[in-house]
Amino acid sequence: MNANLHEVGDASSPSKFLYDELPFLDPRSPESEFYIVDREQQRGINCRFGMRGVTAANHFDMSRNTIAVLGGERRYVLADPGQCHRMALYPVGHPSVRHSSFDWGDPTERARHPEFEDALLQEVVRHGGDVLYLPTNWFHYIVNLSLNYQCNARSGTTFETADVVGACRFKMKLSDFQAN
Repeated sequence: MNANLHEVGDASSPSKFLYDELPFLDPRSPESEFYIVDREQQRGINCRFGMRGVTAANHFDMSRNTIAVLGGERRYVLADPGQCHRMALYPVGHPSVRHSSFDWGDPTERARHPEFEDALLQEVVRHGGDVLYLPTNWFHYIVNLSLNYQCNARSGTTFETADVVGACRFKMKLSDFQAN
């Protein structure tokens, strides 16, 4: 769950509940000085909660990402940027441009995306107290194995592997990825 600061005044908003129950996560509060986000530059610290069974679709980020699992367990399936031609990415211009159109949780999808069969993947399970570093443009699919919470720190937009991902049909421009 990502808390939405714009909805915090709405009594029915999950963000209001989150900030009421955990005020240290409210970026307006002096108690939360560690909570820094510069969305335009994909830089800062974000904290998230995950319920068991909830997934995050395979995608890549335009920044280096350090993820600290503070409690619970999360499974990460990873692929380096050189695997982008096997990731069934949405086309440039699509609202989910950084994401795979392949539903990794549905085995019947493999017939629609045979290129995925040859993908070189790595899998790791992170527990409370573990940290995972993801370099720029690394693909990651996340499965919450239990109720968990994590904070991640992003370095800001970088282009060190833009040529690799760009070879998959992308012309890497910051404006292509800011809205996502």
